[in-house]
Amino acid sequence: MFDESEKREVVSELKNSFDSIYNIREDSLKISRKSIQYASKSIRSVHRQELNEAEEYLIECQKCLSELMILTYDYPMIKYNGFVVDAEKEMVEASLVLTFEKDSILLFPSELNVSAVGYVGGLGDAIGEWRRRSLDLLRQLQIDEASKYLSIMELGLDILCELDYPDGMTGGLRRISDNARSIIERTRSDITNASVQAQLRV
Repeated sequence: MFDESEKREVVSELKNSFDSIYNIREDSLKISRKSIQYASKSIRSVHRQELNEAEEYLIECQKCLSELMILTYDYPMIKYNGFVVDAEKEMVEASLVLTFEKDSILLFPSELNVSAVGYVGGLGDAIGEWRRRSLDLLRQLQIDEASKYLSIMELGLDILCELDYPDGMTGGLRRISDNARSIIERTRSDITNASVQAQLRV
């Protein structure tokens, strides 16, 4: 039978283990929040067409995410927690939005070094940001340029629709795809209406 001192040793070992996990979790939460803030600032800068500033924020976001991955490497129960995946998604979204704005290309998941779940979530969110950009251009009567964003949105949805896996594996792929489809339908309608109006003005 255990005596009192042995019981205390067991409790001490468990407390040390949980204290370590708790401290890593708290540090990870702080870094995750900071990473998400930088991603949001990068996207806002893109919409203001301040691309150099957007890139600077994105670099800081990526640094935070790298730090987060290193910190949680030995702690899978933290690494695969929601807030770590959320940080990945936000970085993916900011990266896709900025890169398409600069170079009109879609980055691969391997180029971003992120999980499939993080990429899918980030791509879904980027579709919403591309709608916003398209609407900005429609207000400036740049219909052809707005249509370019509709094309990348449709490509993004095509990618999402090719993935037929359970929601539990994909971070809610069905919801992401349905939301993207709705956004694209509204954007297509907006562009069609703008084109008709432009023809009537001629």
